[in-house]
Amino acid sequence: MKSSRPGLLLVAWLAASCATAQEPQQGATLAGPPVQLESVAVLEAATIDGKADDALWTQARELELTALKVWPEPEARGTTVFIRSVHSATHIYFLLRWEDASRDDRAHKPWVWNAESEAYEVGAAREDMFSLAFEHTGVFDPDMLSGNVAVWDLWQWKATRTNPQGYAMDRSHHHSLDQPSGKARSFTARSGVTIWIARPEDAGEPVERKQPAPESFAGESVRQYLPGTPTGSQADVRAAGSWQDGWWTLELARRLDTGYSDDTSFDPGRSYLMALAPHDRTGGMDKATLAIELRFVASE
Repeated sequence: MKSSRPGLLLVAWLAASCATAQEPQQGATLAGPPVQLESVAVLEAATIDGKADDALWTQARELELTALKVWPEPEARGTTVFIRSVHSATHIYFLLRWEDASRDDRAHKPWVWNAESEAYEVGAAREDMFSLAFEHTGVFDPDMLSGNVAVWDLWQWKATRTNPQGYAMDRSHHHSLDQPSGKARSFTARSGVTIWIARPEDAGEPVERKQPAPESFAGESVRQYLPGTPTGSQADVRAAGSWQDGWWTLELARRLDTGYSDDTSFDPGRSYLMALAPHDRTGGMDKATLAIELRFVASE
């Protein structure tokens, strides 16, 4: 059965460039060229602690974006996102800030005891999350209903499930016209064709692990997700986030070339398309930016 709801990045038009975000205009087109994000060459490494106080960040121009929800119905107000990037001879770094009125990092889908049924059920708590998608193979388009056959390299920072361990989840998005083996969902693309999307995690042990509900009472609330120790390709993306005064600050780091085929290998001699998606309490799954062109530049 086809689903009418995509699971992660849905296209939203870009409302800003390098200086000041503009208010969304009614009837704005979703089409447009990618905005450019410059990753500036630096000699030192960024400290990944969820703070924006490293001096090296001042060397990078800040890009201001607005991620908007346009499906199934447009929303007038989007989420403001600021991003900077620097790179060394071996690593690429990102600094992100986005508005979020509430800090949601205490629990995600906990097992909550139902005294009436004497069984656990999934609770209402949800975590904040942020996704970065990068072109890997095929035609990159943040619109998951474009019908393009492609693979994305996807980094997912999760306030509850990955932040305490100091990582982002590393996985892929596989968009295909034929049903793949394993877990996948089908959607009707804008052209009318059926597109299949699979979201496999990278090779290695995961940064989070799921546990089933206890069979008997073990407390009013029990964690469904436990911290894991990532290995292999799942240990590629270091990340740390902190929340203050209605804003999240997130720093991420990864080797330019991890040596794993499931990761995008960044060559400073070329540019790459990417997109961003903030998720308030893992909601807004259909809110994102248009494509961003990541360019590597020398320091001034």
